[in-house]
Amino acid sequence: MTDAGKPSLIVRIPTPLWLIGLVILALLIDWPLQLPAVVQQQPLGIALIVAGLAFSGWARLTFKRVNAEIMPFSETHSTFVTSGPFRISRNPMYLGIFVVGVGAALVAGAWLMWLVPVLLFVLDNFVIIPFEERSMEQTFGDTFRAYRARVRRWI
Repeated sequence: MTDAGKPSLIVRIPTPLWLIGLVILALLIDWPLQLPAVVQQQPLGIALIVAGLAFSGWARLTFKRVNAEIMPFSETHSTFVTSGPFRISRNPMYLGIFVVGVGAALVAGAWLMWLVPVLLFVLDNFVIIPFEERSMEQTFGDTFRAYRARVRRWI
């Protein structure tokens, strides 16, 4: 890639791995401290985890159906996907993982777990997605710019 630049380590680590790592870290730090729960709603949390996984999974299947590259640091993009969940969000996989993070925070209730979706949002919104969008704009030009103007980044 020339204009989009080389992907940083943050971009090269898939968001689901960021989610898992951050959840494990939050639980490991919270476990010995045994801090009281701030907001804990386990049924709602479980529902959000299921909904987030389903939404992200739908986006993944949409990519698979058209043989689109799944990794955000792909140097080539042979396919531009605007169908399925991509009609309502430019980043349904990231949105789904974020919702899973909120669900995990609701299940655990620990205040450190509430940092997980916040950190995921910061990583995705300010590092990973901008890299990906520069790459998509470089590859698809006006077509991507029109899509970006029509469909919101999140919801």
